[in-house]
Amino acid sequence: MDKQWKYNLLIAGLLLFFALLSTLRLYSCPFERIFGIPCMLCGMTRALKSVLRLDLAAAFYYHPLWPLVILAAILCILKQLHLIHPSKRLVNAAVYTVGALLLICFVLRHIFGSPVVAPHFETSLLHDILTAAHLIHPH
Repeated sequence: MDKQWKYNLLIAGLLLFFALLSTLRLYSCPFERIFGIPCMLCGMTRALKSVLRLDLAAAFYYHPLWPLVILAAILCILKQLHLIHPSKRLVNAAVYTVGALLLICFVLRHIFGSPVVAPHFETSLLHDILTAAHLIHPH
């Protein structure tokens, strides 16, 4: 097994591990835990679990860009199997495009007040630190 396959298996294993922890409610988004603001990918695990239950309405509710994750996974597998040979330029363009779409989606979800990404600053680590340092006062 070559080095790239080992790396990909490690990443897939970690993703499955965190999905399992999330399913068991033993893990939450580190970005949200630290800052109290959900990250650009928040809701993606719930969206993918909804896809597995064939509940596409719920999947789009939790994260409207879930199809990109599935497409990216399929393309990565095809690339690893040497069935497709995208140029480095194409891969870079795709990565930047997906990143931009995630950022736009993130901003729009906050502007329109999606409950999936509602901020919870009062439960964040940053809030705890600022409160302990007496820089803010708890309500």
